[in-house]
Amino acid sequence: MREAPVHKNKIVIVGNPNVGKSALFNQLAKEYSIVANYPYTTIEVIRGDIVLQGKIFELIDTPGIYSLEVQSEDEIITRDILIKEHPEYIIQCIDATALERSLVLTSELLELTIPLIICLTNVDGALQRGIKIDSKKLSRVMGVLVVETVAPESRGLGELLKAIGRAKATDSRLTHKGTVERALKKMMNYFPQENLPSPAVLLLLLLQDSNVEEWTRKQYGDSVYQDVKKFTHYMRTNIPSPLTNIIFKMRKGWAESVTAAVMDESKLVGGGFSETLGRLTRHPIYGWGILGIILYLTYILVGKIGAVFVIDYINVLLFGPFNNYIGSIIPWAFWRDFAVGEYGILTLGFTNAIGTVLPILTIFFIIVNTLEDVGYIPNLCILSNRLFQKVGLSGKSVLPIVLGFGCKTMATLTTKILDSKRERYIAVFLIAFAIPCSAQLGVNIAVLALFPFSAFILVFSVIAALEIIAGMVLNKIIREETYSDFILEIPPLRIPHLRNLVIKTYYRLKWFLVEAVPLFIAGALILFLMDKLLILNVVQRLLSPIVVSFLGLPEKCVEVFLLSIARREAGAVVLMNLVKTGQLDYVQICVSVIVMTSFIPCSAHIVVMARELGLKITLLMVLSIAIASIVTGGIVHYLLRYLW
Repeated sequence: MREAPVHKNKIVIVGNPNVGKSALFNQLAKEYSIVANYPYTTIEVIRGDIVLQGKIFELIDTPGIYSLEVQSEDEIITRDILIKEHPEYIIQCIDATALERSLVLTSELLELTIPLIICLTNVDGALQRGIKIDSKKLSRVMGVLVVETVAPESRGLGELLKAIGRAKATDSRLTHKGTVERALKKMMNYFPQENLPSPAVLLLLLLQDSNVEEWTRKQYGDSVYQDVKKFTHYMRTNIPSPLTNIIFKMRKGWAESVTAAVMDESKLVGGGFSETLGRLTRHPIYGWGILGIILYLTYILVGKIGAVFVIDYINVLLFGPFNNYIGSIIPWAFWRDFAVGEYGILTLGFTNAIGTVLPILTIFFIIVNTLEDVGYIPNLCILSNRLFQKVGLSGKSVLPIVLGFGCKTMATLTTKILDSKRERYIAVFLIAFAIPCSAQLGVNIAVLALFPFSAFILVFSVIAALEIIAGMVLNKIIREETYSDFILEIPPLRIPHLRNLVIKTYYRLKWFLVEAVPLFIAGALILFLMDKLLILNVVQRLLSPIVVSFLGLPEKCVEVFLLSIARREAGAVVLMNLVKTGQLDYVQICVSVIVMTSFIPCSAHIVVMARELGLKITLLMVLSIAIASIVTGGIVHYLLRYLW
């Protein structure tokens, strides 16, 4: 007889963006969710199991949320877990430097009538800024357990686990204005007394939240839903001031009073070096200079050191002799080609992934992870927002576009934070178009480093121009009345934790190996079979008018573009090999990198685009991107070859 599945109680970690939720999840669940010093790092739910007091709990890391009155798709995900899955415990992470803002959310979480534990993070950072919070008094005032933690150093985690076992639901919620409280009491009469919704749900119904209304219909039936709908409509039309404003003012006033009671803030002289540097990184003049220095140092470290010294050293000492040995012990020509031939699974697949891409990405990820943990990314968003505003791209869309340089697939998912469909379509297109993901960017830099620095400048200038022009065109084509404001919290620049850098680099390299190596090998296998079946020659001849005549590239570049559809960096590695064997000159490398960067998105990215936007819109975007990349490549080839 099949055993029934073990019931998992749930513990949900919630909080504003960038307050340490993922760091806490990593420590408690012993799994890994990306941690960075900027918001919206987590845009999907991450789950892991922990054992607490002999029971199995499902620990859930959720996207950041400011209020249960949600504005974007990622916030709906978090709220749905809180309301629909009804967890046994809620852990709210609160950044000690932003207590008042977080307490607005706390006032709503208390109304869920679920045991709540406050996890106070960044206490050391608050002290450096002259902020001291009396956590014991905070616990007494709110009637919930408060634990100070430093998750990266595992401080306070033992106390937090003990607090989870002791936490109980409290009735010390915020009391709203008389009109609102009377409305909540009347609404309860429409529900069965043995299954009353929480005050938080009642308030959302009073605010006529469509998602919560639909959930109410499913939970309580159409009759209850209709009665509640009529009552809330009556209340909304008979209250003179906007109900949302009334409730928010009450919450903000409560948060201010609690903060004033528990926080002691001393005035510090001067903003400190980190604040001064932070201002410089987003300065309209100095900011671009700092970005230029960062890009040049990345070019030197990744391109000159990683590509020239590390890769050659590894291949000469390790992979070259290994592949030669494998070739020498295989007597059959077919299987020798299969293993270590031009399209061999070891030479084109495994060796390129491990011997070429992995060393480049190791250096590149260390740089990117350092910039993330220092807190440079939000400052870059502010800096680039000024540029994007000139082409009609303002709002939170700046953040997903910048994050596209990390992982285009995850950046596409991050567009859930956008309130406007217009912004979302433009952001998804620009991410898919001419923004290289971190893996491809690292290899692109390594390839371009084999030529004069002007090649690097030229290629990325063209790519930047493509993004700007595409943004301007889409801004004219896609019309929408509403525009979202750009509001982004800027965390202080801080010295990154070495342990976090090492762990994050390890996991990103691990994810690359797990995801990319099989695709490298699969790509090599497909090209091997196409070559043996003479299909590759046919494809090369068919595409010759475009690749050879229009783009001015050798036929071998067909393989580059085919591989880049599977994994961008796989195509870039073949491009590097063509350069090292003298098959590409200065003009051809510029054209090929531009086309490959702006070519058809990789397969994983296309799948995510289809899931987020629908198949029809995705196919239209992919076709437009393919045509634009080829046309741009042809124009650059013509200008460089014939006019320069």
